[in-house]
Amino acid sequence: MLQLQTLPRQPVTVRYASQVNGRFHKSQSQYVDIATRLSEAIKHAGWRAGTVAQAAKEFAVRNKGIQSKKNIKLCSAQIAKMSQIVIDITLQRELSIQHLVSILTKFKQILVMPICVYEDPAAPGKYVCWDGQHTIVMLYIIYSQILGEDVSDVDVPIVVYPSTMKSEMRECFIMLNGDAKQPLDPIDIFYQKIYGVRTDGSTNADWILAEAKQQALESNDMFATNEKFGDEKQPGALTVLTELANDDYGLEVTQAFCKYFKSVCDSNRPVRPKESWMLYQYFDLCFGAGITVDDAYISSVAQALQVVEDGDFNASEFFNSARSSYQRWFLHNKPNPDGTLWGITYPEKRLGMTFLIRQIEKAGVQVPKYTQPLWVVPTKDLY
Repeated sequence: MLQLQTLPRQPVTVRYASQVNGRFHKSQSQYVDIATRLSEAIKHAGWRAGTVAQAAKEFAVRNKGIQSKKNIKLCSAQIAKMSQIVIDITLQRELSIQHLVSILTKFKQILVMPICVYEDPAAPGKYVCWDGQHTIVMLYIIYSQILGEDVSDVDVPIVVYPSTMKSEMRECFIMLNGDAKQPLDPIDIFYQKIYGVRTDGSTNADWILAEAKQQALESNDMFATNEKFGDEKQPGALTVLTELANDDYGLEVTQAFCKYFKSVCDSNRPVRPKESWMLYQYFDLCFGAGITVDDAYISSVAQALQVVEDGDFNASEFFNSARSSYQRWFLHNKPNPDGTLWGITYPEKRLGMTFLIRQIEKAGVQVPKYTQPLWVVPTKDLY
């Protein structure tokens, strides 16, 4: 097995991944008031935090006729005081500052829909918002921060739902958030499935699988996220969920990928572009070939790839090297060679896997047979 001298890694005292994954370790719903929900989202919004104040200024410019709560006319439903509404953060997507700013700057009174709520004996005197959190937070900004109104004296329209079965509401929340509202991103759906299992005790097989994938992330100091949350550059961040959310890959592939990532860089950086699909596809081939993919094997794969960047693996640099190798081969092996690259195409997955398997094989690691190699990779082109 290749023994590679790696550079000392910067110690991580408090893992960001542990902090952000902590949100999922709740055995019951957690309620926060609207102001807290807004301030927490701003705190983690990075550069987007300042856009809320900018959007508030734009609102004032676009809506000069609104000088107090008397000027705002919302649809009629049941009425509640804004201060009575709390948000179940386990039954909502993460509050997106980007979307909040968008609806605030494009505010139209006729677009404001009633807030979907239910009553919970655990929160007496309160209405629990299960859909419409971006609307209610936007209204909070308008009334409290722009108009200076007391939210305990502001009426907002609500629709009260009789069911207190959060698992049922959670499924409705996913279905209702279609084209008429901000669509749920894959990350929002992934989060909801985790909450559904850990908070509601859901037995939905698809949701249980998602929660098992979350366990694999947590065990290796990783976390799933999206650039809209502003933490995509944090250590352990996985922002491309294409493979994670693809159930064609067995759970064992996700577990192997997460262990590889921990081994290759101690989860001290975000997952790099192309890295996810390269290693997901590689480990999937390994399982299909009957290779024993245990911790020792995963470690040997990580060590074989660390040569690409002085003790780490830069998938983008690696792919560029693969592309150059293929170009050199194509110049001499295309039909009727003419010394140009005319006619060349770059099938990304085949190109990457052809080079990746040869690189791992060079380190003496057992590799699966790849039936679609794009070219014969010369050893001198490898790292």
